Amino acid sequence: MIGNTKYYLGGKNVTYNNGYADTPLQFYSYERKIQNTTSNEFYNGTNPNSWVGKLGLMYVSDYGYASSNCENKRIYDYNSSANDIRVCNDTNWLYNIKDNEWILPQNAGTSNRAFYVNSNGHVNYNFVVYNGQFAVRPVLYLTSSVKITGGNGTSSSPYTLGLWSISLDLVNLT
Repeated sequence: MIGNTKYYLGGKNVTYNNGYADTPLQFYSYERKIQNTTSNEFYNGTNPNSWVGKLGLMYVSDYGYASSNCENKRIYDYNSSANDIRVCNDTNWLYNIKDNEWILPQNAGTSNRAFYVNSNGHVNYNFVVYNGQFAVRPVLYLTSSVKITGGNGTSSSPYTLGLWSISLDLVNLT
């Protein structure tokens, strides 16, 4: 049911002056870059640009796209929450655990920092070796053999999943 997927590991060299003005829409393009055009632009040093596996973490862009009309809001505005994706907390269905939560992209400027969703709903970065506890929300891709067998996708009636069955009729060719 769960398929192997290529997770892209691109990020950005973010500082308080340059990166927080970026939007989830812009981060989508950074996440999928496969090569630096300048030093440490999307990847730090020789970090890999992708990974294939069954489970990963959500991207910055996933979090931004989970809101209504907020893909063009900044991921974080140090001066005002009115200018970043926190204004979309009420419509962001992923803003529900309200805890610091690791997400996939790396900070390309250093090998020891990664992005996370802050408990207030904005995106920031921190050291990957950290004394505090951060939540993780695994993501996965289902194979094409999976079908929805019931439910309507709400919390009171979640989807139930099953597998497509293939019936093969044998034909006598003699």
